[in-house]
Parts: sequence; C-alpha cells; structure tokens
Amino acid sequence: MERIDSEWLRRVIDAHGAALVLYAQQWCNAPEDALQMALVDLVRQQQVPEQPVAWLFQAVRRRAMNWSRGEHRRVEHHRRAAEGRESWFLEDREPAIGSEELEQMLRRLPDLEREIVVARIWGELSFEQIAALVGVSTSAAHRRYRKALALLGDMLNDTMDPSETCHETRT
Repeated sequence: MERIDSEWLRRVIDAHGAALVLYAQQWCNAPEDALQMALVDLVRQQQVPEQPVAWLFQAVRRRAMNWSRGEHRRVEHHRRAAEGRESWFLEDREPAIGSEELEQMLRRLPDLEREIVVARIWGELSFEQIAALVGVSTSAAHRRYRKALALLGDMLNDTMDPSETCHETRT
C-alpha cells in the first residue's frame, strides 16, 4: 500500500480534484472548502485507504453535506433573529439614505472608527466589549464612536467632499 506524501497527494488532486469539487457542489456553496477538509482528513490517515478515490468521494460528500447543514442553520438563525428585530426605518417613508450610500460612507471612515460603529450599532456590543475587542480604553472607544457619528453626520449634510477619504492606520 502506498504512503501518503506530497507527491502522491499532488497526483490525486491533479487527477480527481475538479471532479471532487463538482461532486461537492451538489450539496454546498463552498465545494473547494469541502474538498480541502476531506484532503486534510486523508492526510491524517495512517496509510492510504484501500480505495483512495472512493474514500475521497465519500469524505467530500460528508464534508459538503455537513457544510450545507451548518449553512442552513446559520441562515435560519439569522432569519429568526431578523424577524424579532424592529425595523430601523419607518414603514411609511422611504429611508433618507440607501444601503449602498451608507456602505460608501462607512468605508470613508477611519478603519478603527468604522469597526467601532459597526460593532456598536450592528453588533450591539457595549463600549466595554468594544474596548476589549479593538484594544483601547472604554473612554477611547466612546470618543471614537462619537467622532465617527459626527463624521457620518457631516457626510449626510454634504459638508465633506464626496471624494475625500479618511483612512488611517491603527495606533
């Protein structure tokens, strides 16, 4: 029986990789990841299975199905969470700003401020949690949050040049 080494693995991937990815696509939207996990499982074997290609197809199938179940659970969890949340926009009015415009404005914020705003508003984290997450004091997290909100307000009021960006590195 052959030994699993990098050359043997390369030959198997070259000969069967595309077919294994195609096979995994039946169950999940990340077939390359399913194949990669199956290959890791194969490398962890003490010796090459008796029928390595059949073994890989079985492992890819199992990994792809597991991936699909996990993805389904995540989507369902997010759907249920969204149902219980109040709308951020008034139902009888169009939002003052579209999601694409908001995303562009967020991208124009300095990196750390953007991270803090997203963690606070969409992640619903406390300032203490945000401070620990980004490695600043609680008061610094709060100051940067207020600064970001002011910048976003300026952008909404068109006081900032739309082509201007504010990226900075973390300190």
